[in-house]
Amino acid sequence: GIYTHTLSGVLEMALRTTNARFLPQYVLRNLGVRLMIDHNDPDRYWMGPPPKKNDDDDNDIIPWDDDESSIKDPWDYVCLEYNIDSPLDAVVHNSAMETYHQMFLFLFRLKRIEWTMNNSWRQSTELNHAILIENKAGGIEAPNVRAAAEKSSFLLRRIATIRQTMLHFISNLQNYLMFEVLEGGWDTLIRSIEMSRSLDDVIYAHDTYLNEIVLKSLLSDTDEENEEETKSNTVEGQLLKILSIALKFGKFQDHIFTNSLRGLESAAKSRKAAQYRSEKGTWGRTTTDENEGKVFYYLADSNLFQYVDQTAKEFDKALSDLLKLLRKQVYDANHVVDEKEDGTTYVLKNNYDALGFLLFRLDFSGYYARQAKS
Repeated sequence: GIYTHTLSGVLEMALRTTNARFLPQYVLRNLGVRLMIDHNDPDRYWMGPPPKKNDDDDNDIIPWDDDESSIKDPWDYVCLEYNIDSPLDAVVHNSAMETYHQMFLFLFRLKRIEWTMNNSWRQSTELNHAILIENKAGGIEAPNVRAAAEKSSFLLRRIATIRQTMLHFISNLQNYLMFEVLEGGWDTLIRSIEMSRSLDDVIYAHDTYLNEIVLKSLLSDTDEENEEETKSNTVEGQLLKILSIALKFGKFQDHIFTNSLRGLESAAKSRKAAQYRSEKGTWGRTTTDENEGKVFYYLADSNLFQYVDQTAKEFDKALSDLLKLLRKQVYDANHVVDEKEDGTTYVLKNNYDALGFLLFRLDFSGYYARQAKS
């Protein structure tokens, strides 16, 4: 379960253990956290079904279920909030606070995906080390186990390739948002406030600052009249789709890596127990250890390969569609960017230099442009 007072404790600990503790006390005093949940939901305090656990074997490997990646966890419901005191609430009004919440949730999801990907890299490194130890200990001597070990090695390399592709996208998008959008917008806001002559000027400068952030963050190109029909064909819709795919893939990695490490740890315990019995002068192994090769069979499952390949195709397709929409925003609509090799000249549509540079970084080799054309 998850409760507001539990999150408040987590927030307080985070503030004390990070550089946020150096913020002014009036800032820390007004900072809080809230749950974005439906209070009419009877299961609002439990996110997803209870984890399946075998009481007879704590080291049991749980098979992957594709539906599991769609289950929401507590972080999907968390939002930081800041209490605005009077007279500041005249500038930071309710509509502005909703915009801040929108941007926070977007940036928080990006950071969460980045952390998930980096954590899966650490898990995969630990898993590869454990597999190497298992190999040296003779855990793949049986022919069938050796074949499964080769397949599992291919799966881990495939996962690492897709993870790196997703991290490339997430890192470049984060850099664009932090340095091109937020910092640039903040400098503009400071200059506008310094030149303001009335409260209305300050409110206008702040509202303009927020509107430009939302616009440059690619979150405001949906037609309100046909929002449901057109959202999937907008930059915002494609961007959220990519983030959803990346987050699900992060959950997938965490699941299989955690289970694989648990299985290898169980095999290592069995191996040490056999070695101990052998040193005592008894039979080390009296029967075939069922833990030997169990992880390799688990990683060689065809369902895992199918899920990984399907995820890679969905991500490439979504990113290709996003880049195509970005080109239409950045460049003149009369020019087709995909025909660059034919000598077409491209003209920036508006003052979208930063967005054009983001487009270049996301597809610096022209791979996705060639994929879209083919």
